[in-house]
Amino acid sequence: MLVKSSAKRGKKFYFVIITIGLVLMAAGALAGYEGFDGRLIGFGSGLGSAAAALGAVGLITLRRSPEDQRRQEINARDERFVRIREKAAYSTFYVTLIGLAVVELILVALNLLTACFILIGLMAVHVVSYFVFLYRYNERDL
Repeated sequence: MLVKSSAKRGKKFYFVIITIGLVLMAAGALAGYEGFDGRLIGFGSGLGSAAAALGAVGLITLRRSPEDQRRQEINARDERFVRIREKAAYSTFYVTLIGLAVVELILVALNLLTACFILIGLMAVHVVSYFVFLYRYNERDL
């Protein structure tokens, strides 16, 4: 697994993430007070609040009971749950692709050609990545 579970990380890690988030939020507020661009305020506040929230969620997950943690570890490796996650990811791929196509049609109707080309590139990356991962996983499982 590439992502470590919250049980393997300590409280210090999550406190550092919360501190970084609060510092970024304060920097965004200070930038607004000093009259900087609104995007800088949004970046600092948004990224800071996201980091603080992720750190808080990490601390909350550390407080779970050992039985809940053990059950989550078992479910992460259980074939049934793995298959359910795979089916959900497969369905999400198609929902996202259809959503991109609908937005593309809306942008064409609004005559926003630059945005259309950007979205076409994003759709191409989306579809090509599907085939690359499909080939890679088929080769590895054989």
